[in-house]
Amino acid sequence: MKKNLSLSLFVAAGLVLVACEKPPVAQKAEAVETAPVAKAEGKEYQIDVAKSSVLWIGTKKIGKHNGTINLKSGSVFVKDGAIVAGKFVADMKSLDDKDLTGENHDKLVKHLKSPDFFDVEQFPEGVFEITSVSGKTIKGNLTLKGKPYGISFDADVVFEKDAPKSAKSTFNIDRTKWGIVYPGMPDNLINDTINLTLDLKIKK
Repeated sequence: MKKNLSLSLFVAAGLVLVACEKPPVAQKAEAVETAPVAKAEGKEYQIDVAKSSVLWIGTKKIGKHNGTINLKSGSVFVKDGAIVAGKFVADMKSLDDKDLTGENHDKLVKHLKSPDFFDVEQFPEGVFEITSVSGKTIKGNLTLKGKPYGISFDADVVFEKDAPKSAKSTFNIDRTKWGIVYPGMPDNLINDTINLTLDLKIKK
């Protein structure tokens, strides 16, 4: 009897852990009012879109999914040894999931591209435009589903001989601010937080 009780408690504890999937811990990029875009001055450097990546993680009550979004174009402007402006365009139609295969993969990706989520047919691009840079902190306007909001995050930017080589940042956003409000199933609600990792490689 004690053995069965112990087993039941172990299983119950496991279910509680599974049912409490939380977003990755990361800096929170709060959605605020937009600001004027920074002036493009200095030397322009193009983003190597083939080598760069945008990774996403979405969590729900039970489980999570992760995937990628390709960059369409992008560049940064450098003046006096620092990034001062830039613009990045994501190809929302390239949105993909990496943890599922076959029919389940296709079904999820189709749903993510639908009006319930990113509505990629009507809004095929996601855009981020830098408004200011102070030290490691980058501020800019992020537009998803046609809705622009200002966000701020810290990024690790690597320079090589006064030229930017790469930039990386991981942060969380609240998807509902951009009109992505599909709640999920009643017994498996989707978290409002999306975790994003930008891993940019910059051409010489």
